[in-house]
Amino acid sequence: MSLLLRSTVMLGFLEVLSSSGSDAREIASRFGLDLDLANQDNEFVPIDDFVKMLEYAARAKNLPCLGLSMSPYHDISILGPLSLVISNLPTVREAVEYAAKHIDIMSPAIEIDSFPEPSLPQRSSFNSWVSISINLGKPIVHTQTLDICLGNLHRFIKILAGDNYQLTKVILPHGSKNHHEVYDRFFGAPVEFDRDKAALLLSNSTLATRLDKPNIELSHIVDLHIQTNFRSLRGTYSARTAQVIKKILGRTVCDKSAVANLLAIHPRTLQRHLSDEGTSFDQIKTQIICQEAIRYLTETEVSMSHLSSILGFSEQATLVRFCRRHFGRSPLAIRKNTELAS
Repeated sequence: MSLLLRSTVMLGFLEVLSSSGSDAREIASRFGLDLDLANQDNEFVPIDDFVKMLEYAARAKNLPCLGLSMSPYHDISILGPLSLVISNLPTVREAVEYAAKHIDIMSPAIEIDSFPEPSLPQRSSFNSWVSISINLGKPIVHTQTLDICLGNLHRFIKILAGDNYQLTKVILPHGSKNHHEVYDRFFGAPVEFDRDKAALLLSNSTLATRLDKPNIELSHIVDLHIQTNFRSLRGTYSARTAQVIKKILGRTVCDKSAVANLLAIHPRTLQRHLSDEGTSFDQIKTQIICQEAIRYLTETEVSMSHLSSILGFSEQATLVRFCRRHFGRSPLAIRKNTELAS
């Protein structure tokens, strides 16, 4: 199954293709993508399909700098909740470090890294590299997508650093095919091609820039939301649903609407994705309750009334009926016969 990518990354595809006289929606439909999802903050698309769509469009419509052309249509809000945290941290360096740690909220295929430039004796000031990479797990050309990602990284750090932004050099792992001036103009700094990675060489004074009046309290709140609800993006919707159910079961309402809200998608969208994966919300929830019931009954001495509450049942009688229906015996019989857990 393809890794996912936040659908807001498709912003600009319609505009750039349309300005060249091409039918963007027809191209998107070839790859099973709906461009209307570009305006949906909480939707995801398969990254393989997005990458292939961009490469096809760039080649078929003679748009070799398609990725760079799409980047200006993206603002920092395309990062979803991540944008709120990084905009409210004390310094640009901390914002970059947080983005590197949590960029899988955008897509688990994207990685950000930073490292110092090798020191030179004649240099009095120091610089740092900030790199970005896309790991698809298979050999798929992704030049345009990489250009979007590096272009956005450049633009977003520039917004955060303001007048302190100092970009010394840009490197890219692909060739420019005689479009050097487009890249130089976009980045406003020398660009070198056919290098080993995609990265920006930034002054350390840029990274040390303090952000204007950061709201640290807001940053902590959104960070907690991210830790609670978005860490399972690497998995399928089934896995993500199961993880949320485990977190809230017995603590609050645990129905499809509540779980969809915590996953930041519409309940119908969740239902559709689960159906595509051959399961349903009720099946996953039942499986989780079965697993937790067996674990508590065979590994702990928690009381039946407390266990009923832990599993989200309103009364102990409901727990008894559940166990008889799914295990063919009462909770007490399960506790006495721990072989059921093996």
